[in-house]
Amino acid sequence: MSANILYLCNMAEEVNYIGLLQRWQDIIAAHEESLKCFLEQSSPICREYERSEQQNQDDSFNVFYLISDLYYRENFHSDIIAFLLDTREKHRYGNKFLSVFISLLNTLGCEINQENYKDAVAVREENRIDILVMSKSSKRAIIIENKINDAGDMPRQLPRYYDYVTDELKCQVEAIVYLPLKPGKTPDQTGWTENDRRHVLPLLKTIPAYDKTEKNLVDDWLHPLESITSNIDVLSTLRQYSRLIKQLNSNNMDTLILEKFYNQIKDGDNLKIAQSVRNMLNELPFYLARRIFVKYNSRCAPFSKVWIYSPNNPRDAVFEGAVVLGLYIKMDIWCSEDGYEVLFYSPADRQPDETVFNEIRNNVNSLQDFIDVLNEKCRITKHFDFTDDKGLFAFIDNILFELSKIKND
Repeated sequence: MSANILYLCNMAEEVNYIGLLQRWQDIIAAHEESLKCFLEQSSPICREYERSEQQNQDDSFNVFYLISDLYYRENFHSDIIAFLLDTREKHRYGNKFLSVFISLLNTLGCEINQENYKDAVAVREENRIDILVMSKSSKRAIIIENKINDAGDMPRQLPRYYDYVTDELKCQVEAIVYLPLKPGKTPDQTGWTENDRRHVLPLLKTIPAYDKTEKNLVDDWLHPLESITSNIDVLSTLRQYSRLIKQLNSNNMDTLILEKFYNQIKDGDNLKIAQSVRNMLNELPFYLARRIFVKYNSRCAPFSKVWIYSPNNPRDAVFEGAVVLGLYIKMDIWCSEDGYEVLFYSPADRQPDETVFNEIRNNVNSLQDFIDVLNEKCRITKHFDFTDDKGLFAFIDNILFELSKIKND
């Protein structure tokens, strides 16, 4: 880039920079109190959203997502739960998994004798009951209604199931388990009689699939099963299914969080404020790059100049023109709301000498914690957090000093 073109670009950037600061000043002056209030109100919502996003990233791999498009359907979850509860199934742990489930129910107020379920089977869709755990020998039963897919209730659904098991199958119902994805969902009692309530409600136990504040299917049943099994296939299935439920819960939480945010920005001038914040964030990288330029433009030795790359995307502060041990060196600092990415390198078109580059790297303390750019020679990088501008400026000061010392020596 010629000196004249560089001068014109910097002049244009200076105008943009002044205009940017003026816009920000106008926005803050017009909405200072409202902006402060909006940010304070938004902080808890943002933290919720951040935690949810982190959970999704931590549990991003899941085999059920890869092999099936049925994971959100009721039958899918009922099949897995019934498989684990059935004493005859090929997991080969007999009634051990069912025993942990019954222990969970007992912590919720049931008084179920484990001995009555040693030979129990878990039947799917018996008279449309999602899962019926039943022992023919003891004539005891547990009804499980799966609502992990957040489906609504059919008219008198649970009372009808209770009547069928007691009247037709002649079994004593010891618990009616209601399994929603999250807390707060309860059976719809529309159309229930007083007799229905008298029979069903004392037996009813609502267990959310996952929740951090109360007993739930993942933490209080699936996770304890992991300590029981040494079979790698069963263990993997338990872990993957637990992660699937967490992801479904997290997706549901994302919707609720965004609903909160939507309702908030509808209030008063909050939408305009949110848009102003978004616009300022979009312009922030230019401000950060410009700040580096202003600070080091007149003292960038051993680099010959500092400039801001690309008028159309001005977020890269470039230190250019240093020759150290005969090798041409550049340093780019890419700025964003995520922080600063520093790239220290010798350009490929200069045909860099890898031996000399490594000598510089090994003798400059400021570069010791840099890492190699994947599949690139003579290119190393380091990230500085957005809040660590002091650390970034200290690094720039140090590397300018160290490179100058090597060059002068």
